[in-house]
Amino acid sequence: MSEAPWVDYIIRGEGEEITVNLLRAIANGTDERDRREILGIAFLENGHVVATPAHPPIKDLNTLTPDWNLLDWNKYIYTPLNTRVAVPNYSRGCPFRCRFCSQWKFWRKYRSRSPKQFVDEIERLVKDHKVGFFILADEEPTINKSRFIALCRELIDRDLGVHWGINTRVTDILRDEKELPLYRKAGLVHVSLGTEAAAQLNLNLFRKETTIADNKRAVQLLRDNGILAEVQFIMGLPSETPETIEETYRMARDWKADMANWNMYTPWPFAELFQDLQDKVEVRDYSHYNFVTPIIKPDNMTREELLKGVLHNYARFYGWKFWEYWFEKDPFKRRYLLGCLWAFVKTTVNKRFYNLDRVKRKGLHTEIEFGFDEAKILTPEQMALLKGERSADVDFVGTISACGAPNDLPECDSYTKVQQPHDVIQVAVVEADESTRINLRVNLRSQPGIEVASEATNGETGLVLLESIDVDVAVVDATLPDMDLVKFIRSARKIQASSYVIPSKILVLVTPDQQALLAKALAAGVNAFCLKDAPIEQLAAAVQTTHRQGHYADPAIAPLLESETSVGV
Repeated sequence: MSEAPWVDYIIRGEGEEITVNLLRAIANGTDERDRREILGIAFLENGHVVATPAHPPIKDLNTLTPDWNLLDWNKYIYTPLNTRVAVPNYSRGCPFRCRFCSQWKFWRKYRSRSPKQFVDEIERLVKDHKVGFFILADEEPTINKSRFIALCRELIDRDLGVHWGINTRVTDILRDEKELPLYRKAGLVHVSLGTEAAAQLNLNLFRKETTIADNKRAVQLLRDNGILAEVQFIMGLPSETPETIEETYRMARDWKADMANWNMYTPWPFAELFQDLQDKVEVRDYSHYNFVTPIIKPDNMTREELLKGVLHNYARFYGWKFWEYWFEKDPFKRRYLLGCLWAFVKTTVNKRFYNLDRVKRKGLHTEIEFGFDEAKILTPEQMALLKGERSADVDFVGTISACGAPNDLPECDSYTKVQQPHDVIQVAVVEADESTRINLRVNLRSQPGIEVASEATNGETGLVLLESIDVDVAVVDATLPDMDLVKFIRSARKIQASSYVIPSKILVLVTPDQQALLAKALAAGVNAFCLKDAPIEQLAAAVQTTHRQGHYADPAIAPLLESETSVGV
């Protein structure tokens, strides 16, 4: 605010309810008196910035009704299909913890609207405003599989003739392989995948919980079902080289992606990865934090070389696609792809694409003018000092969220919990070992009446999943890499009590020597337990029994557990 003293108030975080509270105070003429009591705002007072505690997340997204009548719809044209476009919101937040991203800290809690209420809005957009395409403004719309399927069925039943696109995770596409025809029938024609990297090392660095093989498989599944597959790469880390840039191009071609984007790494101050790299982030001119400007200079390249390498990838990739799109067999997809190519050409010609206006031709040479504010570029000495400090608006420990609220802030008083009827048991797997997790996924899905709805590689992510999605049974390895099992169980029970999801049954996978831990976990609220190396048929029976009866005890370890309990007594 010191840079813009003409600004009276800043609304921080999720703005709808905060804005109403602030405007009411302004209308009543009481804002200066009461502003310290208004949650979620910042203002200047006696030359100092005052930030009030954060407003709680909006507990019911169904209460938000956008006034689409305010828009001049002639300005909202989706070039690929030459039709009106809207960007509605179905869900908010993302339960995952990718290290380069700060969305989960901003939204804090994952929430979604009622599928019926959301499709009501889509129907109004189609009928009242002639919208022909919509893009979900969601970080992770598919995480709650049962709700997303309900949304798709609602669209199919109403037969609105509208097409749409989403961003989502590779893991959700792999999970939903059998449902992709349903998604396409519902009008989903464009999926942008968070593939992010062409090297497994970077996927691990980003904490994406995916593999290169997963990325390729997800692209193939989308294409096989007539859905455009777009892949994303994050460029511009300190380790970037001409060879790694070339590898992303080769990967995009090898995967046979329909479209590809190369986004510059933008070091958001609230993101975890910023903590590791802040001594390399000398550019603090936030007006250029736009995904197309190299903020970090790689160790072995200049920013100019990095940008030219990325632009070269675009030129080569879409040079090939110019010919390939014409041979697409699906008439709709061919028209859509050629429309996307036309949009790409238009923005390139007018230099809006990738901010090409900064690329200047001078004789036989090309120069790039990034236009950074020199006053906002730190010296090496300043960066060295910052590395050991914590920025005033950042808490990397996790006790304060990006909008200033404690992460354990009490949530809403109550949610409407609706049990979605389904014939298949929805399972979440929390398992750190990759090969074990994959075997559990594949083998459980091979059993009749069981679906693995989602997976997590650690306790923290597992908790967010159980808070966010409808799961009948959570299958949890007793050995978690980041927290004690008892703490996980207690935390799961606490967060599900205040979430909109139906509380899950928890089945723990144990080894014979974990009897003492299992006894404590049962006291903390575990419903069932099974030996980790039990045959898949037994584990499937354990899942079914736990779902149906609410408990299961592996006969091979139950007597040992009773003995342990007796000794303890």
